Amino acid sequence: MASQPYDDLIVVGDTQCGSIFGLWPERYELSDGGSYGLNPGQKYLWDCWNHAADRLEAATKKELINPTGVVFMGDAIDGRQRAQEATEAVTTRISDQAGAFLKCMKVLQSAMPPVPLYMIQGTEYHDQKAGDAIEGAAAALGAVEYGGVGSGRHSHEVLDLDVSGSVINFAHHISALTGFYRATAIDKEALWSTIAAKDGKMPRADMIVRAHVHYFIHVEHESKHALVVPSWQLQTRYMRKHSVYRMLPTLGLAIIRVWKEATFWDDKLQVMKMVYGLPPYKPHIHKHA
Repeated sequence: MASQPYDDLIVVGDTQCGSIFGLWPERYELSDGGSYGLNPGQKYLWDCWNHAADRLEAATKKELINPTGVVFMGDAIDGRQRAQEATEAVTTRISDQAGAFLKCMKVLQSAMPPVPLYMIQGTEYHDQKAGDAIEGAAAALGAVEYGGVGSGRHSHEVLDLDVSGSVINFAHHISALTGFYRATAIDKEALWSTIAAKDGKMPRADMIVRAHVHYFIHVEHESKHALVVPSWQLQTRYMRKHSVYRMLPTLGLAIIRVWKEATFWDDKLQVMKMVYGLPPYKPHIHKHA
């Protein structure tokens, strides 16, 4: 590909491998030699995941995008589900969940030329204490070793990434506000990032990126972007308990375009999304004998 005037970062997270509502690769062999047949929701997710990889590959070949990095936003696996007593788990064996995640990520990596992969640690409930589960997976995927907040070599809780002079702050967690106020939490975080940078406590960030809440939000101010990326897990019992309608996830990924030089536009940052609808669901038809 000819040199492009911009870098595109592929941003994806919350695969929750190990959940019966999360992403799981087809025909993946467990450590005991057995395998798990995908339920209809997982089959839908797996098809969407491969379709997204195909779209990225086609767009790269047509020079519509210029992937120069992948950022994984955490919650790669679902963990042991202690709160749910593993009633929604494919397997609670962490090594099997991590292996499934590796297979999923290799599908995405094969869709584009070799590019740096940055891994963010998710919640300890899912990615285990101090991100232990994701750290090994990150190393196996050849993720970049970087310095950041918290412990880790190939993954940290926070990544501040300078891309052609634009600084993007990545972290997994954000408050789970819902309904009509979904943008409030990320908007507040953007404000606090401005205050922290002004006080010299944190690097200046032109964009902040979060995950965790499983829906897409993009807030744009005059001098800052705030982005929440989609997930790859369908609605769980925990989500339905809070609201059947309000707690519906957004499936997909985001692409952050960073222009290398000053452009005609007033902003060097742009956001694109690749979003999939939820699996088809129809009411049960009442029949009376």
